[in-house]
Amino acid sequence: MEIEKAYFTLPEVLARWSMPEVDLVYLAENDQLRLSVRILNLPIEFGDFEETDDGRCFSIPTERSLFNGLLDLHVHDVFQLFRLGEVSITRFRTAKADYACFYGSRECLKIRKPDLVLRREERDRFEAATGFGGASGLKPAGKFYASADYQSVRCSGREFRLGPIQAQVVRILHAAAMRGDPWQSGKAVLSQAGSRSLKMADVFKSKTDWPLLIESNKRGAYRLAGV
Repeated sequence: MEIEKAYFTLPEVLARWSMPEVDLVYLAENDQLRLSVRILNLPIEFGDFEETDDGRCFSIPTERSLFNGLLDLHVHDVFQLFRLGEVSITRFRTAKADYACFYGSRECLKIRKPDLVLRREERDRFEAATGFGGASGLKPAGKFYASADYQSVRCSGREFRLGPIQAQVVRILHAAAMRGDPWQSGKAVLSQAGSRSLKMADVFKSKTDWPLLIESNKRGAYRLAGV
C-alpha cells in the first residue's frame, strides 16, 4: 500500500527515477525542477510587486500568518545550497503571490540538503513533460519539455524562451494535451492566459518559429505541436 504523500524527499525521488544526484542537481540549478522546503508555523508574509510609472518597483503585503506548508526555493539559493552544504533563506517562491518572506523578528531560515523535498504536483509535472517514469525509470525524452514556469520550452527540436503570457498559453495547452483534449479554442486560451489580444499570432509575433510550438487547425483551435 502506497501512502498518498504531498511531497517526497530527494532520496525517494532519485530512487523512483533511477537518477544520479548530480543530474537532479543540474535540473534544479537550471530551473527545470523546482525544489521546496517544509515550513512549520513560521511567520511568513505573502505579497505582490507593483511598478510605478517611473519604473520603480515596490512590494505590497497581502497576507501575514504563521505558515504551515511547503514553499519553493529560488534558483540562486539552490545553487548555493548544493555547493556550500547549507544556505540561509530569506525569500521563497510561491504560486499564491509574487513573493513570500519572513516578517517580524524572524529574518531567515537555515536550510540543509536533507531539508529539500519535491512536491507531488511538481514530480508529476516533470514526469509528464519529460518521460521520466516511476517503475521503469528514465524513458526516452519526448518532443516536448517545459520548465516549472513554462518560460523555457523545448518542442519539435527547438528551444523557446517565452514571456509570461506566452508561457501561460503553453501551460494551458499542455494541460489540455495531458488530459487528452489537445485542441482548444484560441480565444478561450488567450482569455484564460490573461491576454488582451484575441489573436494567437499577435501574442507570439516575437517568435517567428512559433508554429513549430503551437499548431492551428485554421478554424480557431490550437494545440501544442507534437504532444
